[in-house]
Amino acid sequence: MNNNYTPTQFEYNAIQIILPLDLTKKISVDDELHTFIRVMEGVNLRKYLPSRKGKGRNGYNPYMMLKVVLFAYMNGIYSLRGIEKAIRNDIRFMYLTNEEKPSFKTIGEFISSLSYDIHDIFIDINKRIFELDNEIKEKDTLYLDGTAYEANANKFSFVWKKTAIKTLDKRIQEANKILNNLSLLFEEYGLITENINSSNKLDIYLIKLKDILDDVGINFVCGKGKRKTNLQRIYDRLIKLSNDMKSQEEKIRICGEDRNSYSKTDNDATFMHMKYDYYNNTGVFKPGYNLQCLIKDEYVSELYVSNHRTDSKTLPFILDRYTDSYNEKPNNLVADAGYGSYDNYMYMLNKRINAYVKYNTYQKEKTSKSKTYDSSNFIYQDGKYICPNGKELLFEKEVYDDRDNYLKITSHYKCHDCLNCKNKKDCTKSEYGRSIQKNFILDELRDNAKELLDSEIGITYRKNRSIYSEGVFGVLKQDYEYIRLHRKGKVKTELELTLVLIGFNLNKFHNKLNRDKTIH
Repeated sequence: MNNNYTPTQFEYNAIQIILPLDLTKKISVDDELHTFIRVMEGVNLRKYLPSRKGKGRNGYNPYMMLKVVLFAYMNGIYSLRGIEKAIRNDIRFMYLTNEEKPSFKTIGEFISSLSYDIHDIFIDINKRIFELDNEIKEKDTLYLDGTAYEANANKFSFVWKKTAIKTLDKRIQEANKILNNLSLLFEEYGLITENINSSNKLDIYLIKLKDILDDVGINFVCGKGKRKTNLQRIYDRLIKLSNDMKSQEEKIRICGEDRNSYSKTDNDATFMHMKYDYYNNTGVFKPGYNLQCLIKDEYVSELYVSNHRTDSKTLPFILDRYTDSYNEKPNNLVADAGYGSYDNYMYMLNKRINAYVKYNTYQKEKTSKSKTYDSSNFIYQDGKYICPNGKELLFEKEVYDDRDNYLKITSHYKCHDCLNCKNKKDCTKSEYGRSIQKNFILDELRDNAKELLDSEIGITYRKNRSIYSEGVFGVLKQDYEYIRLHRKGKVKTELELTLVLIGFNLNKFHNKLNRDKTIH
């Protein structure tokens, strides 16, 4: 053996004994972990976690588990196996877990246990971030926007409410026809048949018919080689109709009043058009949820998960939730035309919130000229409208609509002198004359919104909205590649999306901290 051997510079031995006393020494000073620890130090999360007292072996520390989950979502790790892998290989996660190694199943069970406390955790972390970030601008201004997320459900498992209603009506008609044919039989036993409109009423007649058939002495048979009597065939058909009616009634009940569809594999999900389908004109509906976010200076300050296909009905819910969470209301709200409805304008008026909210014709009014015979060019004078040709449109009636939260009054005006007008073809296709409908309160609310939007501060808010609110969904879907939900059901979906937005806010604060050193 050559005792004078010296290793060359190309030789390397990866297996060496190292005793790290503190893993943080190996973590960069500008790593996300330091920002995460700084935020978590000021948040009392223990009040949401169960105590470890009890019989048997103690499980993993829930406070440690929560920190691991939140830090994983801060780093865009959304899968359970991805979190488990990070715990075993990432020194930052080793530091948070004190080198314990919970399995993906344990992590999944812990996340599920957070369902009813996750919103409060979200609010507490936000308050801590707002406390640390002294450079937050526009504290009294919120930006509202929403996006559709595809649910974890089969896209071919759709159920349509209108189809269920039509099927139910057909089954009711068939059942009534059969019962009418049996009316003489029921009359012999002193029973009167009436038209039924539900499966419960049909079941009552089925019980009575079964008693009659037993009294007559008809034996029920089934199986190969057995011949059923006509009355048994009628009874069996009514049984099938009753079961089918129950199925259709259950579908209508699941849809409720506000939805027209749902998925068989996730009853809370509603079929809606996603961005891809809308812009590519595929005409494909997918089951999904509508995520609404209130943004305050780049941070998502509140969220609301619904199964509404449109955004307009979600505005009161998320603003009320924001007020309850932070014990304050915004002075200004900025949103796009999807929220510019009569009810939303009235809600913000009652809450004394300045509505920088577009209405559905705002962009059209800004970019194109109105046609000559557009109703906006009609002049209102002495309780009537005058068209560009000098014809009078007289008041006809007022229609009151109280189906929503606020009473809506629509005034109808009609011209009775259109037959001999040379420009009738350009004005209307109706053979009875031109008519218009006006909601004067809505017109006034829109005029107020237009004045706010066209002001100098309104132009600034409109620019910021496209950066703040649209930017949130761009980061989540494009940068984080979070485009589809992993959990089923509205409760678990809200849990998942809340965790994602907690991670987004933590990451946003870290990025601001590194790009702006004035935050102390």
